[in-house]
Amino acid sequence: MTDTATEPFNLNEQGFLQAIDQLLERFERYSSSRCFEDIERARLEHGADVPVSLFDDTVHELADELFGGTSWSMNLDMDMIMPDRSRISYDAEFLVGCRNVVRKYGLSAWLYEMINDASIAMVTNCPSDRMPFQLGLFDTREIFQRKTLKGKKRGAGNKKRRECMGRYLQQMYRLAAYTMLRWGDDEPRAADTALMLLVYGGLGMCMLRDDPKVVQLGCVPDFQYRNVYGQLRNMRIQADLDYACSVDLSVAESLEYPDCMDTRYLYDAKKIVQAYRALWDSETKSAAQLLVEIEENGPYKVEDVWKDPLYLHDLAFSLLGPSVSYPLQEGFRLRDRDMFEKGVAELERQASNVQKTGLLMTLASYIFFAESEDRMDAILASRKERKRMLDEYEMLGEMATVIALYRFPRDGRSLRAMRALLMHETGVYADEMGELMGLTDKPDEGLDEILSVSE
Repeated sequence: MTDTATEPFNLNEQGFLQAIDQLLERFERYSSSRCFEDIERARLEHGADVPVSLFDDTVHELADELFGGTSWSMNLDMDMIMPDRSRISYDAEFLVGCRNVVRKYGLSAWLYEMINDASIAMVTNCPSDRMPFQLGLFDTREIFQRKTLKGKKRGAGNKKRRECMGRYLQQMYRLAAYTMLRWGDDEPRAADTALMLLVYGGLGMCMLRDDPKVVQLGCVPDFQYRNVYGQLRNMRIQADLDYACSVDLSVAESLEYPDCMDTRYLYDAKKIVQAYRALWDSETKSAAQLLVEIEENGPYKVEDVWKDPLYLHDLAFSLLGPSVSYPLQEGFRLRDRDMFEKGVAELERQASNVQKTGLLMTLASYIFFAESEDRMDAILASRKERKRMLDEYEMLGEMATVIALYRFPRDGRSLRAMRALLMHETGVYADEMGELMGLTDKPDEGLDEILSVSE
């Protein structure tokens, strides 16, 4: 392990600043007195109970470009659909703060600050002042309100508060991963950092802290993370070599792209179940224990990756993503047969999809789900329905992106496709991967038709 800082991340900070300047210029309309005069006039004409929307598609598009489908994008949408003075002022101040930090210190410092702020909130059990008003289904003003004007206690219980802060932290990891993919086209470490942020969280945060721009803020770099990163990288390389020695290279699809990805996915899906079953009656350390030991003591030698719980843990992420792989991994850790078999069944179902349509099309199907065409309907939907939509949106997008980050090459087209998966942009994904999926002429229509048939 070398205790020296890395080179600064080469991110497109000027592009980010231009976009946020445009957003601030367009969003300024909503904080002006004239905006609320227009609203009052519309309410007088149509009735006080009728929601007034002054929606600006450019604001929506810029917010998505800058904040990658996190709650900040949703909050700016709500500011336009259901304007509220205090909320608009708060959001405008947040945007100015983001711009100022990036302009002075850079994107990596801004991302590290955002994640660190959310992490401190979790550790201290004290809400962050940077939380958006609407965080998924949480109204943070209600969750963290202490007393009413009459002195009565209000707000949610401690469990709900911690759940809200945990969601905020996950949103910041997602924001950082998206930012790396969106503004890091010329940065070779961007995809690896995005993967670590989505899968290992704290490890990705340490990679950001390694940037000299972050160190200049007074943050001491944590070089121990390199032990873990190096261990994971070496195990993946060893698994690649084992695979190359075991497959029949005379079979064309074992070598040709993108069919080679399908072959490898199916190989890994079969092998991981066999490996877990073979280790079932053996005493093994958990992946969490091994990660701590590696960070403290350095990497260890792996004789056989298929007998190593940490490699299997990492491989499960590459097959199903963090959330969907949970029953498979946790079932093995607890030796809970029912939970484990549920995980196996899910993996077999996904492997069957890959065998039928290929990995590229399978990932497209993860993000191809029905969303409300009307923004007002989506925002005003019942709590249960909105929860389903939000959970599905985040889980499937992150699942597809994580699998792609593990298994796609690192060329520009693939990186743009990964970003499209995270943002549920089926049209962009088809533009980038349509030819490889056999789509021609009109990729959007071709993708719709194929996915509807595959269902």
